[in-house]
Amino acid sequence: QLDQLPLLDDEIIAELREVIEDEFADLIGAFLNDLPVQLDGLQAAVVEGIAADLYQIAHKLKSSCGSIGATQLAELVRQLEQAGRQNTLDGAAALLTETRSVAQATTALLTAEASRAG
Repeated sequence: QLDQLPLLDDEIIAELREVIEDEFADLIGAFLNDLPVQLDGLQAAVVEGIAADLYQIAHKLKSSCGSIGATQLAELVRQLEQAGRQNTLDGAAALLTETRSVAQATTALLTAEASRAG
């Protein structure tokens, strides 16, 4: 269940901080700059009913979310990816609304993480 997952995986965040040190804030910044673009792409795919686009955009975004430790967001995007792959877009609009809400909360946490000194 989604609510059993943390918004952010503290272990992944700590590991990223340790491995990339000074570039941590840049990595978070790049992810946060790209996130609205990807969400808009998902929205367009859902509105236009293009399952292949939904799958491709969600697949790419899922990887980004996973590597940055955004676990709830990664799970929701995985569900959108699956909807695209299976060409079952019936519940995709509602799922996307939830994804945007979780993205907003995740963005707030990541912004706070990025502003914290390593």
